[in-house]
Amino acid sequence: MLVSRMRHNPAFLPFLFLFPFFPMSVIDKARADRRIAGLLRDVQQRARLRFEKSDSSEWLSSVDEDRAIIEYAGCRHPSAALAQELLTIDMRLRGYRPIRLGISSLFDQDATPTFINVLNHELQRHRIYERFLALGFTPEQFQRDSGKDTFPYLQQVLMTAPDNIARVVPPFLMLLSPGGTLSLDAFQDLYDRFLRINTAWTRQLLTIEQLLKDWAGAETLDQTLTVRKLMLTLQPKENFSWFGFKDESGFPDKGFFIAEAFSVRVIPD
Repeated sequence: MLVSRMRHNPAFLPFLFLFPFFPMSVIDKARADRRIAGLLRDVQQRARLRFEKSDSSEWLSSVDEDRAIIEYAGCRHPSAALAQELLTIDMRLRGYRPIRLGISSLFDQDATPTFINVLNHELQRHRIYERFLALGFTPEQFQRDSGKDTFPYLQQVLMTAPDNIARVVPPFLMLLSPGGTLSLDAFQDLYDRFLRINTAWTRQLLTIEQLLKDWAGAETLDQTLTVRKLMLTLQPKENFSWFGFKDESGFPDKGFFIAEAFSVRVIPD
């Protein structure tokens, strides 16, 4: 046998050690996971999927018609991270449209982008969570590496005692995010403290929590009704808000008003 000859012939030894070892890249390791093979195949059948190394420490994904990009980065659970991006892309391909921009009488202009980013993120996470678990992953793996910073951030928010409910909503949505490593006791402590910030807001926050639960099990991927209900929960009257799916040129047709329609006048610099 060749193996036997190699053991007894020193001439073969240098040849054996010439083969370098190349560890699998993050994305190759993730794609090799059998748990996501079917999902990956399904997405690739419906979109031209490309993988790119991320310039940041976060995994990201984007969809443009029939093209999709996943930006990957080093992390503790690359297969779980890839699964989340594939589920998000699948959600987009099936009709979900993320909010790109907005204007609202409820939020300060500089606070609106943060609210939109958090809202988009949590709407998607609540919708894909059960499918993520069904693939064989654990709740802890649903948290990104950066999720470890969420608990200190929420603690900081609670110590500052926000003076209006608009400042409370984004961090409260983050607390309600499914999965993660936060213990039940730690979650309950934060949850109770959010509800006690101002008892006048308790019912509104509980309504928002229920809206997210309803959205997670909804048949439609059109989030406009959920967002309308959420915004009207915060400000039932004189709510002048609009959210768009494109850019500024899409106002008002490529988006939706929360209640009353209004016009926008651009003031030149």
